[in-house]
Amino acid sequence: MKLTSTVCLGLIVSLTGCSQLGGGTQTQSQTMSAAHASCGKAVDADTSMNLDLIEQLMTSGRLHAALAHLDNLQSTSPYATYLRAEILRQSDRNQEAAEYYLSLLQTCMVGEAHHGLGLIAGRKNLLNKAVEHLTVAAEQLPVNARIRNDLGYALLLQGHFEKAQHEFITALELDQDARLAETNMMILLLATGEQSKAEAFARRINMDPQTVADLNEQAMSIRAQTRSR
Repeated sequence: MKLTSTVCLGLIVSLTGCSQLGGGTQTQSQTMSAAHASCGKAVDADTSMNLDLIEQLMTSGRLHAALAHLDNLQSTSPYATYLRAEILRQSDRNQEAAEYYLSLLQTCMVGEAHHGLGLIAGRKNLLNKAVEHLTVAAEQLPVNARIRNDLGYALLLQGHFEKAQHEFITALELDQDARLAETNMMILLLATGEQSKAEAFARRINMDPQTVADLNEQAMSIRAQTRSR
């Protein structure tokens, strides 16, 4: 597959910082805070403060402490349930996490729930199911750069390179600090044989040659896997 000149232009725009929707960057913590603000309105001030603390513990990698505080809080709010699902998933307790995500599908956290279920499916190499969940998540939360990147990566693994490319560019334009999207875009360019564009992209994002070489190995593996399907 060859990337079109239109796509190349979009890529250049995203790299030069001329196009960023919403302004600012969207880290995982900011993404969760936005969900908290929109979905946690029913909780009282003390509960909200405790959920913020749990979120901070979680994003700093202190998952056991975060879960302990969540147990102590005993909140049944959708956001508390979402945090529990996220903590369990990041602790490799996927089956337990999936149960909590499923309980959120009829709540205001439906987009986040599908995202989590998509990540669990992807970890199990159930790519069709992963893409299905992540597509719904992107429809529910279209300006979430993290979700757009994750959907793009699942599409990349399926061999849907043009669709994956669209998601990576969207993620980069939504969040110019989306390092995973940069990495995944590089893998896509290498996997599709766009060597000159990959080299230009590496220069724009200051990616060192060793990292490019490592990503090229991943790209060749992905290309071989997609051809065998």
